[in-house]
Amino acid sequence: MKIVEPISAVQALEDGMTVAFPGACAEPREFYAAFSSQVERFSRLTVCSGLSLGAYGFLERGLGEHFHYLTWQAAPRLRKLFRENDRRKLSFVPLRLSDLTRVVRRDGPIPVDAVVVQTTPPLADGTVSLGISVGPNRHLVEQARLVIAEFNSNMPVTGGDSRIPLEHIDYALESSLPLAVYDTGQPEARDEAIIEHVLSLVPPRACVQLGIGAVPDRVLARLADIDGVDLYSGMLSEGLVRFLENVRHRPRVLTGELAGSAALYAYCDGNALIDMRGMDITHGPRELARLERFVSINSAVEIDLQGQSNGETLGSTQISGVGGSLDYIEAAAQSAGGVSIIAMPSTTADGKRSKIVPSLAPGSVVTTPRFCVDCVITEFGIARLRGKSLWARAEALIGIAHPDFRDELANSLG
Repeated sequence: MKIVEPISAVQALEDGMTVAFPGACAEPREFYAAFSSQVERFSRLTVCSGLSLGAYGFLERGLGEHFHYLTWQAAPRLRKLFRENDRRKLSFVPLRLSDLTRVVRRDGPIPVDAVVVQTTPPLADGTVSLGISVGPNRHLVEQARLVIAEFNSNMPVTGGDSRIPLEHIDYALESSLPLAVYDTGQPEARDEAIIEHVLSLVPPRACVQLGIGAVPDRVLARLADIDGVDLYSGMLSEGLVRFLENVRHRPRVLTGELAGSAALYAYCDGNALIDMRGMDITHGPRELARLERFVSINSAVEIDLQGQSNGETLGSTQISGVGGSLDYIEAAAQSAGGVSIIAMPSTTADGKRSKIVPSLAPGSVVTTPRFCVDCVITEFGIARLRGKSLWARAEALIGIAHPDFRDELANSLG
């Protein structure tokens, strides 16, 4: 391993490589600033990554001219690029996260040559910790022939599988910049009813997975009120602190990513309860299905009256990705006592459009097939779809739609 200046780390990348950048809140800002300043040295570079909750600083200069960006997750900051639909700049790969280790690999469909990760500074045992972002990073470090690490003095040391040996790192740069933070936002008044409906479906001694956002984060905090709950989730956010401070047993907390405030990161530093794992563990449907009472809690953009769920596009514009939702829904369906939940408000934020629709909007995709959807929740109640006929599904979904749209939905059935 060689410690270098940020510009030298960028210069270690060869033009024509496919390089993986980290996602979630592990944003290597020093490296990204140097990358943007040196981007003219590339003409055929491909950058790939999943969901970033940071500022996407590497997109500041050179996109479409000096490098191409390939992603399997469309964060809000990318929506303008997706609307432009310029194939020189951006490509989207429909990818469920349980398949990532088979697809993004040295000899796979996305052959990764180099990876950039953000870690702690070196530890006494000759390792570094991936801290708040283990997810795909352990796998990518194993696959890449060039590994660049940004040692951040603010990165917490986390447990589980977060350590990688220093000898696996080729070049390292040093940083003391604050870690990226993620604000789930404040829940709306209608969200309180959604939260209560979700909690009513979580049994004692459940093993719970949550998506990200204001509703899942508030559900996470409230899970301490249910006896014996464990957490088994791809990402956990700010509500984790309240859960751990109020829970009445010693829970198992297994996750791949932590996303929240500096206070959350400090709380998880050296916390023996936090078990960080790679994506092969956090998103493996076969392993998850062996957990009893596995409860999956996710959301959707819209659901049609057959129960088909679109969780990733507005019309034909990509605004999210397949992510891990289908992995978790599949696992919950096979788990003894399991249940999968799609929780969403009944209308768009302005109240002008129902999120329960006769059919998905033109150009939309089916993220979750109708035969996989189990429970759908809005502020108006719970629709249990498993085992119901198409007519019964439509009636159940109309029953939890906003009252302003129920007649219109019923009339669409003919």
